[in-house]
Amino acid sequence: MTAITRRLVSAIRGLAAPLAVVLSGGSRTSRRPEEQSSSTGPVEHIGATESFGRELRALRDVEVSPELVSDIEQELRWGQIWHDFESSMQAEVDRIFAPALALAECEDFDDLRELIGLDSRELALA
Repeated sequence: MTAITRRLVSAIRGLAAPLAVVLSGGSRTSRRPEEQSSSTGPVEHIGATESFGRELRALRDVEVSPELVSDIEQELRWGQIWHDFESSMQAEVDRIFAPALALAECEDFDDLRELIGLDSRELALA
């Protein structure tokens, strides 16, 4: 999982708790008694449910701090820069190592001679 994905998931999880309060009408005690916990720690993530789409649409109106948006935008910019860098490096590596990869595909000396451009008649005359 990339750093961008981890931060994005973390931000979405941080918004999920206030969203649950909004969807439950502001009541935090809408859970069954056996589900209530005395700790104020993080809520266990159970994954997407049938109401996921509705919950996600409700996030449109949730205010997000400008610092969080700025951090996410910065991470996305760095992710794009890193992706472009990796793509350019991969193209350069492919260009440089293409001859070596062709050598690795040779199964015998005849294939190697053909790759190098040696004619078997030239070898016989030498």
